[in-house]
Amino acid sequence: MISDFDKTLEALLEKEFGTPLPFDLSWAIPDKNFSPVSTNINTLNCYLYDISENRDLRRVDPQIKRNIDGTVAIKPSAARIRLSYCITAWSPASLTPGIFPMLDEHSLLSDVLAVLFKYPVIPEDILVGSLAGQKPPLPTTVVLSNDGRNYNEFWTSLGGQLRPALDYSATFSLDYLNSLTGPMVTHRVSRYGQLPMNGTVDEVIQIGGHVTDDSSAATPVPDAWVRIEETKRTETTDKDGRFRFGNLRRQTYTLRVRAIGFHEATRSIQVPQPFGDYNVQLTPL
Repeated sequence: MISDFDKTLEALLEKEFGTPLPFDLSWAIPDKNFSPVSTNINTLNCYLYDISENRDLRRVDPQIKRNIDGTVAIKPSAARIRLSYCITAWSPASLTPGIFPMLDEHSLLSDVLAVLFKYPVIPEDILVGSLAGQKPPLPTTVVLSNDGRNYNEFWTSLGGQLRPALDYSATFSLDYLNSLTGPMVTHRVSRYGQLPMNGTVDEVIQIGGHVTDDSSAATPVPDAWVRIEETKRTETTDKDGRFRFGNLRRQTYTLRVRAIGFHEATRSIQVPQPFGDYNVQLTPL
């Protein structure tokens, strides 16, 4: 994935500057032994100096996908990895006539800076390899201050001389765990009591169901009104037609369901149901 972003960054520059690039592109360490790639055009060097987790963009909630066959796929959230580049410009060995070398480098840095600011998110159409189609897209940042870091120490550690540079970072998603697929959980029983649990135990049950129409496609009915008559509690189905009730006891309940454009339906359920079926089908008016 890291090399794929190198290629993506190159594609971003080509998108703005054209192909071939009007400058050489290098990924080398800009230490005291660094030299421009060619003798007649500038070199833009993009040195990857840091790989870290972007904790600001970290998500801990898993992604849940309900499959047509009734199973559920749970995918752990991907790690958000940040790549940080030190971007510098280098004059060619054969200097441009009439242009002071530093001004030549500053001109290239200015043009590249404008491009990087133009794209706070990497365009999807230039993502390369494993990054293609990645969701969410890749956010970027350009840091123009030292952000509390000592750049003198940075260049000293490289054995080179202090020079103007752009600090450019981009964050991509790294999937490192496989999805888990299994049957959908429609009820959960929680028991509370002092250990060892050989005395009085308090028990509460959570159930979940699905409201659909009675067609062969079983199309979900969102915003349906679902009521448990015995408790007088009411819930509304989500966009997928699903509802959930918690803090129930073991007994028989009556579900009453209403939705615009459908006949009202009632159903008796035993909590917990032997096979976990709390679904209700509605007949259109």
